[in-house]
Amino acid sequence: MSLCGYFLTTLIILKQCSSAAELSAPPAPTLSQTAVRGSYVELICQAPQGYGGLVFKLYKIRELIDTVEYSTKRQSSRFVLRGKDTEKENLYCCQYGNSMYSFYMQPEVVSLSPLPSPHLMVEPSSGHVTPGETLSFHCQAPPDHWKHPPEAFLLLRSAKGTSGSIVAPAKLVSQSQEAHFSVKTMGREDSGEYVCLYQLKLPKTGQVNSTASQPVHITVIELPVPTLSLSRHEGEVLECVGSPSYLQDSLFSLFRVGVLSPEATHQASPTQHSARFPIPTHYEHGAEYQCQYSVSLDNYRAYSKMSMPVTLPCIAGHHSCTQTSTGSTDLALIVGSVSAGVLFLMAVLLLGFAVHRHIKNTSERRRKREQEKLWLHVHSRDHIPELTLERVDIGSLGVGGTLRGRPSDSEAIYDCPMTTFKNPSFC
Repeated sequence: MSLCGYFLTTLIILKQCSSAAELSAPPAPTLSQTAVRGSYVELICQAPQGYGGLVFKLYKIRELIDTVEYSTKRQSSRFVLRGKDTEKENLYCCQYGNSMYSFYMQPEVVSLSPLPSPHLMVEPSSGHVTPGETLSFHCQAPPDHWKHPPEAFLLLRSAKGTSGSIVAPAKLVSQSQEAHFSVKTMGREDSGEYVCLYQLKLPKTGQVNSTASQPVHITVIELPVPTLSLSRHEGEVLECVGSPSYLQDSLFSLFRVGVLSPEATHQASPTQHSARFPIPTHYEHGAEYQCQYSVSLDNYRAYSKMSMPVTLPCIAGHHSCTQTSTGSTDLALIVGSVSAGVLFLMAVLLLGFAVHRHIKNTSERRRKREQEKLWLHVHSRDHIPELTLERVDIGSLGVGGTLRGRPSDSEAIYDCPMTTFKNPSFC
């Protein structure tokens, strides 16, 4: 096609797009390219301010190639172009609802060379750890050829037969070429290959990921838990049995529960995966013991978990045990002691109440008896006669001893009628 024909075709298409919309249709949106992300291109169809729609459509020339529907009214929508749709020769326009069509635009494809991969290091450098240990990863990006520092770093793990998965949250950095990750291992599922990458945000292409670093191999060694038992076949001994899969340089240790330092340590023979510990000469009755073993793997020593505890009874013979408490608290003993204390306190309170009532009743009866004795004593005294004598007025005597004046009215000669001859002290 000649250049003149190409422009004529374009003009006809533009005329058809513009004439297809009615004059009363909402104004046309704008179609622009937001970013290039690897093998696809993102376009955004933006309605003018105050307008929007539930349906957005993308056209390639006059062919409808994509439709996006929303439950609520939106002002913009994103479209993704892949494969041949990203070629520069293609022309695109968009529409929201029954609006006018946007102007045509051509996708701008920017060919990018892959970003150089970062360098990943880990501590411990051997990559061998046991469950519960923490891995420290250090991811460092190369010098920035794009004159833009990384925005974030990612740490990923891939196990056999699985795709890569993000291990830790993305580390957002600012003006930094490196990031640190700390990962606490839980079990064998944390084994695998670890890689890191960094992200850049470029003006024309948006966010771009770098290629992954060289993998770091991590092996989480989870030794089987040993078993500890009291054996009496060859005398009384505590036998600790480890895993037959690890016979090289096995070291067994015996611990008393609650004590960090081992009481004894034995080196197992190359053909055995167990060790025997003699029972201590003096120990407390009910003392509990545990054992643990460790093996050497590539200049790294791995330790197993503690075995289940074994309680030592009193063994007759040359062993002597004391009845001292092992320090472990018996819940039943505590409940029984508290119950006995409560019952004893209730018994003391009842006894005190009974004694108080008895003393009060005794005191009351004694008071009544003393009161009765007092009244009996009062009533047992002599009969009190009631004597009435006439008072004589001796104010003046006549000659010859005769009285002057007349006698007065009869009245008692004593002011205290209760007085007796025997006991006159009542007045």
